[in-house]
Amino acid sequence: MSDSLVLKGLKDVRNHTGSEMLLQRPPRGGDAYPVKKWWATNASQTIYVGCSVFKVTQGGNSVFLAIDTAEMSTVRINSEANFAFNFFINKEISRAALFTDAWELIEHYVFPKISGGKVMTVVPAGAASRPSSGPATGPVASVTLVGTTSTAADGSEGPTNTTGGNGNGLTVTYDVATLVASNLSIGTAGSGYQVGDAFTVDGDTGVTGTVASIS
Repeated sequence: MSDSLVLKGLKDVRNHTGSEMLLQRPPRGGDAYPVKKWWATNASQTIYVGCSVFKVTQGGNSVFLAIDTAEMSTVRINSEANFAFNFFINKEISRAALFTDAWELIEHYVFPKISGGKVMTVVPAGAASRPSSGPATGPVASVTLVGTTSTAADGSEGPTNTTGGNGNGLTVTYDVATLVASNLSIGTAGSGYQVGDAFTVDGDTGVTGTVASIS
């Protein structure tokens, strides 16, 4: 998982190489997205700063990356696995922050304009946990049943690997002891699975098992 782009000003995205980072438009129009000030906060007063905000999605999780931009600023952002970020160029950029999809602060970044050196990462007390970029959940697309060859009710020998699914973009591998050769379906495919979840294969023998992996 990786993505890279150059942001000039508040909304000019260039050289975008992937699809993980998506610029968010301010809910009330304009170019600056209002974000609660995350540094030098005052418990008795809420102050908003105008930022450029990206929604970053990896697997089934998302975060918000807020950058304290200005009309003449430039920054290159690289998004890596598990919502790690690297910043380059950093022209007229002072700060940025990473939030959960519920706008809870995970960590924030102090750029060389203030730090005088490298970009510093600050994890405040009581910070929210960083989500993982694990596999997406949701309706499964392609189901692979892995196990020993079995005999169907009609006497035919079933295959070791049988695939099926509903075409939603995920590949799910199920570790089962036996397979059935006909009428294969996943009983609750629309609800989504995670590793370790139990499932039932509807067929001649009612095979059950657990999800071994999702990729």
